[in-house]
Amino acid sequence: MNFCSENIAPDGFTGALFALEGIKDACTILNGPTGCKFYHSAISDSQFFRSASSDPLEHTEVFYFSQSRIPSTYLDGEDYLFGSAEKLRTVLQAVAQKSYRLIAVVNSPGAALIGDDLEQVLNQEIKGVPYFSLETAGFSLDFGTGYQKAMMKALDVLALSPPKKRPGTVNLLGLCIYQKYYDQHYQTLKQLLGLCDIQVIAAPGAGDSVETLTRMTEAALNVLVYPEYGRALAENLKHQYGLPFLCLEAGPPMGFDASAAFIHQVCAALGKDPVKAMEVIEQARARAYRYLSRFSSLLGLPKGTLFSLKAEASTAYTLTHWLCTYLGMIPAAVCLLPGPDPWFAQKLNAFLQAIHYPEALENPIGETPTHLILADGNTIAELKLRGQKCCGIEIALPSLGYIDVSPKSLFGSQGALFLLEQILNGIFSSPSFC
Repeated sequence: MNFCSENIAPDGFTGALFALEGIKDACTILNGPTGCKFYHSAISDSQFFRSASSDPLEHTEVFYFSQSRIPSTYLDGEDYLFGSAEKLRTVLQAVAQKSYRLIAVVNSPGAALIGDDLEQVLNQEIKGVPYFSLETAGFSLDFGTGYQKAMMKALDVLALSPPKKRPGTVNLLGLCIYQKYYDQHYQTLKQLLGLCDIQVIAAPGAGDSVETLTRMTEAALNVLVYPEYGRALAENLKHQYGLPFLCLEAGPPMGFDASAAFIHQVCAALGKDPVKAMEVIEQARARAYRYLSRFSSLLGLPKGTLFSLKAEASTAYTLTHWLCTYLGMIPAAVCLLPGPDPWFAQKLNAFLQAIHYPEALENPIGETPTHLILADGNTIAELKLRGQKCCGIEIALPSLGYIDVSPKSLFGSQGALFLLEQILNGIFSSPSFC
């Protein structure tokens, strides 16, 4: 049986929209048809609340279409012939009455073919607020490329403060509102680094305000949490402002080992003491041992459990390394999302070669038998439709719709415990072991 449920990987257009929507007081205007608006607006609003209410009657303007985010010029057939300038003026005049600190216009793929002078329209309608247009976000390119392109353009027009380094400060690069638990990831890293007397100034795209982003140049170091969504940005900031950056050797801080490596690497770069943060990680590791040893003594698991994984290369490397070395699990299939940064893909390949499971990168994730699948909700649903008897653990969007009221994170010591809890309960309830 053929299934039509496989994900369509988000492209540079989606990356650009979510980069700008991740700025607290920015307005992203979509110059395009309404069909390009609804998904992006819904995800932005569900991931990053700007209002306590979701009452559609609060957004009755024709270009909002009862959604609070990403007003659209709702282009139709005539606009592609005669231009979108008049509709864009109408949207800009309404948006200019609100208290935004940055206004951006992003062309949809079709609107990019019209050839309107967006900058001229913006210049005529917007006064006293930084603005820019993105004629093309890289529609055939990957999410990370479009994300970084939009973020670099946003920072270019924000007039960042003159470089004046403050010792013991960092920026976190690569966080994005399209990542599951992104807000708690941000808070977790702040807390861990705070224990080491390291202050986080900003994380562009993760909910900070325009004012906060203008102070990014004060940081002594940029920490590249996800290279797929931050390496080009880090290199740009180094070139323009002389900001050094480091890429995490062990990948994003998921699991005890990668979390410890994150702390040690950042502390070494800034000359700080990691002891307090390491105490927190080791306490969580000790707690995990009590539950893991009892679980293993009864069933011998999770050692030998098959897992499949779908994620960007940095996440795939970190989780595969942790699941194999810490829990003794076996990779069945590892599917990498498209991305501009090959470094972690190479590290993952080398690791799988070393443990004699290189075929995991070639095995189709939808057809390879497994006990656990760590992926986005849609991929988990696809495997269920294919008759896979496995447990799914959501680590990315799109979601199956579970509403996370209590704060959750995949990062740091609490993230490691949360993942372990999901894995142990998943194995315990998996039909594969019944």
